[in-house]
Amino acid sequence: MGITGDNALRDVTWDRIRTQVQEANSDLQDPLDVAAVLESLGWTDRRIEDTFGFADVFQAADELFTDIRRELTQAPLPIKITVTRKALIFSVVRDLGHGLTFTLPMIVSVAAMITLHISFASYQYFSVANATAIALATFLSFLTTGGFTQAMTNMYYVLTGMQKVQEIEATVFLVMRWSLVVTVVFAAVVIAGDFVFPIMPESLVLLMILYMVLLSMLWLSFTGLYILRREYFLTIITVFSILVAYVLHARGMPVQWAQTVAISLASLLGIATSLLLFRRRTRGFQALRGAFKTRLAQLAHGASPYFLYGVLYFVYIYVDRLVAWSAQTTYLPYNIWFRGQYELGMDWSLVALFLPLSVAEVLISAVMRRIENLEHRLSINREDELLSSLRRTYFSMLSIFVGVSIVGVLLTHASIGLLAPLRLFRSSVPVRGVEPFVFDWSSWAYVLFSVGLFNILLLFTLSHPRPALKVLIYGIVSDLVLGVSATQVLNGYQYAVLGLVASATFLAVYSSRTVLSVLPQLDYFLYRLT
Repeated sequence: MGITGDNALRDVTWDRIRTQVQEANSDLQDPLDVAAVLESLGWTDRRIEDTFGFADVFQAADELFTDIRRELTQAPLPIKITVTRKALIFSVVRDLGHGLTFTLPMIVSVAAMITLHISFASYQYFSVANATAIALATFLSFLTTGGFTQAMTNMYYVLTGMQKVQEIEATVFLVMRWSLVVTVVFAAVVIAGDFVFPIMPESLVLLMILYMVLLSMLWLSFTGLYILRREYFLTIITVFSILVAYVLHARGMPVQWAQTVAISLASLLGIATSLLLFRRRTRGFQALRGAFKTRLAQLAHGASPYFLYGVLYFVYIYVDRLVAWSAQTTYLPYNIWFRGQYELGMDWSLVALFLPLSVAEVLISAVMRRIENLEHRLSINREDELLSSLRRTYFSMLSIFVGVSIVGVLLTHASIGLLAPLRLFRSSVPVRGVEPFVFDWSSWAYVLFSVGLFNILLLFTLSHPRPALKVLIYGIVSDLVLGVSATQVLNGYQYAVLGLVASATFLAVYSSRTVLSVLPQLDYFLYRLT
């Protein structure tokens, strides 16, 4: 085991530490997780060396992680639990309903933009300069909150799984506060930076900062309702707030102030509803107040891959837009300039993603159920048969997901064909200029992206986040390099979409290859999930 000497007391101490580490963090992903727990338990380099003879905490963590992994992979399979057909159908319907209600607020927001020409951050009533500020504010709000929302979701499920119900509310709202602090600090840096290196007029920078802060509050408030699986409240709040903005604008209020009122109202309602639901969720657990308090450092370390995923996901979604907005193919008043035709085509492509996003949870749950059944049915001595069955399961579910994504694209194309002749929608559908070009290429690129997204979510479900993050990073870099090259060589900002197509193709192929490379190691990952 690497421990110096034969002192039985040291062996007992080592076994006790191993048990404490596993109890403190049941989802150990690598030796760094073990090192974080050891340090939280008070083990320093000097103490580790004096007790066990290791050079430092990290060397002890490597050995301890190896011991834990060996113990897990040699442990017997847990007793198989038979799920009735009725319970299985209920689970599938529940997951599908969760997915559909998750996308419903986005559908409502897009529908309002198309029909009422107003939403939380719509640009159709703005000048191009103001639309540039609003578009950048939307991207920056996702950039400053995307990681925190994913980390918040992960922390919630970890604490729920550990039955630390009394800590959930405090932890979630602590993450919200930190996210707002980061947003405000970032806003201050942007304002100060604009004085030194002006990028836009001061009025536009202030408008951008206002929207960024308000939208950040909105996304954070909505996350609380999402993790509580109360998405229907999101839809109700979204509909009500957008209607308020529409009425105020119809009565003569400038659109930016009408939207500001709507965003503020939605944020306050979201926070108040989340707080009420959290309080109701934790009621009845007062007896646990004296229980062990989970160390925030441990939670933060475990949630860090999810934080990075949230940041990288939104960077990927926006990188081709940023390339198009900054392409110097014609004279631009500023270094970055909103291109409404490009944005309209991309917005309709995102509509095609609603359907696959709705079924992603169902299919990934189905993959996990099938994998667990195969693990129980086939012994370790039938490794080749097991691996072959795992691959068939993966490809069958991936094929269904691709089919659903294609249906989403076809339905979106059909919707545009039906809406284009109607006067109400003539300015809201991609039928002229570069709009059809951007929409056609990006809609099919998002089919490929949905394949990559399915694989990434599956890797996270299997507690294998690092390869998933690497896939996203490679996708962002390829999108940026190829998008910039395409706009310059072909001399048109619309060709930024070709970078998206190329990167989405890479994302689909590379992520599928990564999942297939993980399947032979599945025993270990499944044991970590049990």
